[in-house]
Amino acid sequence: MSTRQRISGQIFLANVRQSGLLSDAQLADVEAKLPDTNRGRVVARALVELGLLTKFQAEHILIGRTSGFQVGQYRILDQLGRGGMGRVFKAQHRTMNRVVALKVLAPTVMQSQRARELFLREVRAAAQLNHPNIVAAYDASEEDRRYYLVLEYVDGPNLEQLVGDHGPLPVSQACDYIRQAALGLQCAHERGMLHRDIKPANILVKRGGLDGKSPDVVKISDFGLARLQAPDINLSDVPAGTILTKDNTVMGTPDYLSPEQARNLHNTDIRSDLYSLGCTFYFLLTGQVPFPGGKIMDKLIRHGTERARPVNELRPVVPREVVAIVNRLMAKHPRDRYQTPAELVDVLSSLSVNGSTPWTPVGPAKSRGSSGESGETKGCGSDPAVAITPSRVSSALVHTVANDQSPTAPDTPPRVVLTPLSKAHGLGPWLAVAAALGFLGGLAIISVFMLVVTLLQR
Repeated sequence: MSTRQRISGQIFLANVRQSGLLSDAQLADVEAKLPDTNRGRVVARALVELGLLTKFQAEHILIGRTSGFQVGQYRILDQLGRGGMGRVFKAQHRTMNRVVALKVLAPTVMQSQRARELFLREVRAAAQLNHPNIVAAYDASEEDRRYYLVLEYVDGPNLEQLVGDHGPLPVSQACDYIRQAALGLQCAHERGMLHRDIKPANILVKRGGLDGKSPDVVKISDFGLARLQAPDINLSDVPAGTILTKDNTVMGTPDYLSPEQARNLHNTDIRSDLYSLGCTFYFLLTGQVPFPGGKIMDKLIRHGTERARPVNELRPVVPREVVAIVNRLMAKHPRDRYQTPAELVDVLSSLSVNGSTPWTPVGPAKSRGSSGESGETKGCGSDPAVAITPSRVSSALVHTVANDQSPTAPDTPPRVVLTPLSKAHGLGPWLAVAAALGFLGGLAIISVFMLVVTLLQR
């Protein structure tokens, strides 16, 4: 097994100074608090524990990196996700101290003048979407030929992660999440904007509150980015699950793509986004995509010709009225769906319960292909003296870039958590008494039987 070359504490501190993350004055102030050792990893751990470096920063400095921690006015704190369109970082404005999500677009996405013009047009339009259920866009700029977006940082998972960790959501909560997403889509619809890539990974959940009782807020991310073009792209570099038109325009994700969008990206309207939202609703209720398995073209054909397996077959607890809403959203022809997101909001309002989400995973998370854990940060925690290892990221911005693998769930039954009868109806004490009486009754019958046998033997 290969091990990383260890660096001394002196070299590590020299790298920190060169990186610009800490000034000479800061290092002088903290020198007395550092452990009496020359092991770089132990010094790194101390600076992380003191809050002067993040684990991400320390891990990269330990492997000799001294640059790349600044993008414009923003200091990189952590990497949240990566994919075909670029990388997403958690960052902090150096003057305002505001924490943001920084999406740095891949050079292949922005290499043509047409793509750069489209980028500027789309982000300007997205900046006009000021709504609680849409991730806010703060800024867009370019530095050293790197184009980046500055977005609202949402401290919570996306819906793909949430279902992957906990299984299908409670019905009333799923209704509320879709209702909130529809409110965001209505805002965009009123401004003439489409999303074109609605899916669970692009719908984020902001923590309602540390008390665990405040309601959660759902936010749609990545407005406008579905239309970015990458001319002359190498198809071997395209993430699996991404569809391209003839001119290589990124269209969407096949598990959630409307039939009409699969035929023509430009011949779509808000009802196409509603179809994708219906597929997302299906996923929240069942834990699987409408058409699992198969290749991209198989999925596209099935979206246009087949009906998905009924939600209540996979999860009988889902009420018929909710099943009907999902079916209407996923109608093959746009005229048979809800015509605006506002219509969907109206029908979901009475079925929704706005509450808090469970945030502690109940078990190991499913594999997500390209996760938010950066491949560049692996292996730095092999020394137990520092124990700086990339942990599973719970941030919402993971997977807001294109996935490296198809989001299609495996052909396995959805995980449905069944509530015991005693908890569901408050019958626990009565069932306990009944069980005790039954046990005593059984003992009495056995005693009488033994007495009769004894008498007969006499």
